Amino acid sequence: MYSRSYHFSYIAAITIVLWPSVSVQAISAPLAVEPIINPRRTQATNPKAQADLLLETGVKQHRQGLFREAIQAFEQALAIRQQLGDKPGIGETLNNLGEVYGEMGLQPKALEVLRQALAIHREIGEGSRTARTLNLIGFVNRVADNFSEAMKLHQEALELATTANDQIEIGESFHNIAAVYGEQGNYAKAIEFYQQARTIRTATKEGDRRDLGRTLNNMGGVYYNIGDFNRAMEFYHQALAIRREIGDRAGVGRLLNNMALASRKLGKDSQALIYFQQAMIMLEAIGDKTSVGRLLNNMGAIYESLGQYAKALESYERALKIAREGGDKAGENTAMEGIKRLSSGQILPQ
Repeated sequence: MYSRSYHFSYIAAITIVLWPSVSVQAISAPLAVEPIINPRRTQATNPKAQADLLLETGVKQHRQGLFREAIQAFEQALAIRQQLGDKPGIGETLNNLGEVYGEMGLQPKALEVLRQALAIHREIGEGSRTARTLNLIGFVNRVADNFSEAMKLHQEALELATTANDQIEIGESFHNIAAVYGEQGNYAKAIEFYQQARTIRTATKEGDRRDLGRTLNNMGGVYYNIGDFNRAMEFYHQALAIRREIGDRAGVGRLLNNMALASRKLGKDSQALIYFQQAMIMLEAIGDKTSVGRLLNNMGAIYESLGQYAKALESYERALKIAREGGDKAGENTAMEGIKRLSSGQILPQ
């Protein structure tokens, strides 16, 4: 029996919201740098057990947003399983690697390993694992705006999962189909399929609470996009409770960002600032500098609209420094535009 990481997507959870063009930036997946694998934890009585422990470690790190560390653990597990000739284990580990690469925005690398996984799962006739791989490849296509291909893959995954009666992967397929509809602006269909995913994920005992949190967050994103900001906040609060419960610091940070955006739309700039500040604590803790820089840009825009120009300038300057250090051109441009407005007196309307 192999561990499943019950894949989730920070990217999907946050890009469903259409960010205001002047003052708000979407935030990216975290790139942690310090490895936390304890070699003594991977000591096992046999290679298979060692690989299982490494995979378990990688799954936990992935869930915490520690992507580089997770890749290290998965690569070690993969090497052992290749030596053992364990095809199901190799395919599952490749799935995990592809998932992390996808969430880091490394689409070519993600597709490379996921296609290897797909070939293995099709060869050995693993319907559920094939469905999972198809959903992951569909996700990579979706974030690349290849919506028709993504929809095709998710629908095939749904058929396989239904045949295998795999409730977890059925729920994931519904969730992903909804996400494609959301990206295409078909919000009625998105809500319909998210609701089906939510029903399954609420009822499936062997599922993952994180998956339910993802669906609730994305439902909030749909309501944000159709302008029902109070309804969006209801779903965000439900998702936040789950993410705090399971200790998902990266997910909490991104969700607080979404809540800040909705608060701004409701005219609650002071509350939005509180959410941004809370999000920053979470994202700084996991070393996600790019997202911290973009949050600073968002906070600068609020300070600017409140007439607190000194604080706005400080936020933009900090954001500019982080963006330049990390090579975030979008963050750099937003920060420079804010600094230019403040310098020229062309400030945002209050």
